[in-house]
Amino acid sequence: MNKNSRILITGGSGLVGQNLTNKLVEQGYTNIRVHLHKRQPRIKHDTVEYVSGNLMAYEDCLAVTKDVDVVVHAAASTSNAVDTVQDPLAHVTPNVAMNNFLIDSAYRNKVSKYIFISSNTVYPPKGDDPVMESDFLFAEPYPVYFPVGWMKRYAEVQCELYAKYLPNPMTTVVIRPANLYGPHDKYDFAKCHVTPATIRKVADKMNPIPVWGDGSELRDLLYIEDFVEALQIVMEKETAKFEVYNIGSNRVYSVLEVLEAMKRIANFNAPTEFIKGKPSMIPTRKIDSFKIYDNLGWQATTKLEDGLANAYEWYLDHKDEFNG
Repeated sequence: MNKNSRILITGGSGLVGQNLTNKLVEQGYTNIRVHLHKRQPRIKHDTVEYVSGNLMAYEDCLAVTKDVDVVVHAAASTSNAVDTVQDPLAHVTPNVAMNNFLIDSAYRNKVSKYIFISSNTVYPPKGDDPVMESDFLFAEPYPVYFPVGWMKRYAEVQCELYAKYLPNPMTTVVIRPANLYGPHDKYDFAKCHVTPATIRKVADKMNPIPVWGDGSELRDLLYIEDFVEALQIVMEKETAKFEVYNIGSNRVYSVLEVLEAMKRIANFNAPTEFIKGKPSMIPTRKIDSFKIYDNLGWQATTKLEDGLANAYEWYLDHKDEFNG
């Protein structure tokens, strides 16, 4: 692969898609195709081909993957904790269709490498121990994530199928990210996850600052710039025909640690209000990301407070989008 290779990025207006597009343009890639669904990206590059189409329609998937060397499938129908609890199938069905059609279209169009952005929801409970790539199927996912966990597991098994068990197999790489945050994230409370929600609560100077549960839940948090750097390395370097990588920071932080860091960044010291009865997700999720360091030499470098400060400044510059 070189910087003239044709790259398709799905989910082009999302957290991963927008930041990856920006990164590759900055790095001199000249043949990028970005698929957009409903939203337009905040930054459009003259050198990028922007296309639309319904990824739940096979013919559209065939069209968007034509003459492509590498696919980075970052598009997904997503939901927050409330939606996951109230309507467990809210985004399972559309994602199954999209994943089915896109990977088969890539294979039919002889794509060289297919990178699927999966989720750490595929993993079962492991207590205080970090989950490794090999922990994929030793038990069921957390009950609250059962539908989405199995949806992602099914898509991952498809990646293995197309890489190992079909004629003229296609190289596929499954990426299981930690909890990502940063510029171009969702900051509307109806859709966002806990870290962007915390950033917004502090930036909007909510007083008191509401926290679901007791704030002790632990997550591996990864700044988006670190994540897209890892993706670029996965794209460029030779990998096994089928490969799986966790991509995280190898550190965990509680909701309260993130909140206290945000208070320092914003110089805002409002009291915390703990709200019982709101959906609470996995108490602890530690992710072992040493495999990608051992194989490809990548590791996260952004400190939590630096990443949060960047995300905070970005939100302040764009807050009108989320307050309309």
